[in-house]
Amino acid sequence: MHIEIAQAVEFLGRLLQNKLDAGMIASFKEQLGELLKQHFVDHWDPQQPYRGNGYRSISNFNGDLDPVIAKACHLANCSAQLIHTHLPRDFVLWIDPYSVSYRVGDHGNIMTLYEDRSRGRVSLKMDPGNTGMISPSQSPRLQYLQPQSTPIRISPPSSPENKKMKPHIHQPSPLAMNAKKDEKKDTLVMAN
Repeated sequence: MHIEIAQAVEFLGRLLQNKLDAGMIASFKEQLGELLKQHFVDHWDPQQPYRGNGYRSISNFNGDLDPVIAKACHLANCSAQLIHTHLPRDFVLWIDPYSVSYRVGDHGNIMTLYEDRSRGRVSLKMDPGNTGMISPSQSPRLQYLQPQSTPIRISPPSSPENKKMKPHIHQPSPLAMNAKKDEKKDTLVMAN
C-alpha cells in the first residue's frame, strides 16, 4: 500500500510542480500521503486488488475536488481552489494494490503509472506431488486476473457504409436536388 500511495502522491506533485511553490507542494504531498494511508486501512485487499477501487480513487470531476485532496490542502495550509484549478478537468486517479492508473476526460485513455506484476501474480500447484508452479499466463482460467496496462478508448460506432455520402467532384447539394424536384412539380399540368 505504501508504494502505491507514494507513486500516486509523487504523480500529483509532478502535475503541480511548475504551478505552485515547492514548499507548498511538499507539505501537500506529505499530508495527502498520510490521509490516504488512513483512508485505505480497511479498504486494501491484495487478494482482490480491484475490489473497492472506487473508494480508493481520487477525482477532480464535474467541478468537484475530491474530499481527501481538499482535506490535505486544509492540513497543509494551501488553497484547495488553487490545487483544483491546476489539476486536469475530469481527472480520476485509481490507487489499487499493485497498480496506480489515471484517466483525464470522460472518454480518455486509462494510463498506468505504476504496476507491479511480480507481487500481484496468482500461482496454482499442478498436483500435490508436483512442486512446479504455473503462472497465470499459462492457465486459461486465471489470465483475466492479471491487470492489463493497455490503454483503451471507447468511441461511438462508425456510420454504416450505405449512409455515408461518397465525395464526388460534381455532386449537387441536397438543397439543389430539392429545388429541381420542386421545379418539375410546378411545370406539370394535371389533365382530366
